[in-house]
Amino acid sequence: MSDIEEAVNEAKSRGKFKIVDAVKDRAFPEMFLDIYLDEALAFLISELDEALNDIGNSADRKKALSKKEVDEFEKRRDEILNRKDELIEKMGGAKYVFHIKGISEGKRQDIYDQAVEKFPMKYEKNRNPYTGALEKEEIDNVDRDRYFTDLLWEAHIVKITSPENEEQEGISLEEATELRRTLPAACVAQISEGIEKVRIASAAFMMSINEDFLAKS
Repeated sequence: MSDIEEAVNEAKSRGKFKIVDAVKDRAFPEMFLDIYLDEALAFLISELDEALNDIGNSADRKKALSKKEVDEFEKRRDEILNRKDELIEKMGGAKYVFHIKGISEGKRQDIYDQAVEKFPMKYEKNRNPYTGALEKEEIDNVDRDRYFTDLLWEAHIVKITSPENEEQEGISLEEATELRRTLPAACVAQISEGIEKVRIASAAFMMSINEDFLAKS
């Protein structure tokens, strides 16, 4: 079962399905992301993961290996796993849990409209090389894209738990901007990917509950 399917099933199993609640963002899928701020240790763990992948890719060739080679193969894998466990335990003191929750597509559109209002669309006219006609093309606006993403982070991140189990309910737009500027690149990518996964899960969830709603009507 995929992360998206699990999020949908978890949201549906709460026993409080109401179509109005869904529209009000109360029942949307959510996920918890472990974000580690020790970039050096995270890099070491990623290298160990690559080594494990290399070992995994070699597994199909084990039949052609001698018993001694197989034993060395298994010993190396166990050494890497033990080292990874040590580093993960060490990273525990740098772990922040980000609680990400889905939003409705309507709210996402409102956020986009807010970004366009702050940074209006601008266009330029270019001549079509084939027809000779003047065509209007939108000019990319990096500031609008950044502002839109900051707004999405503000909307989707509903809670952050520190290594000491202290909790912050939601983040401000200013905090979203600062987080995206200062978090390690891998952490930014992880959160952005989580937000996109929850968006897909939210769409699947809405389709699913609407099917249930129609079936019971």
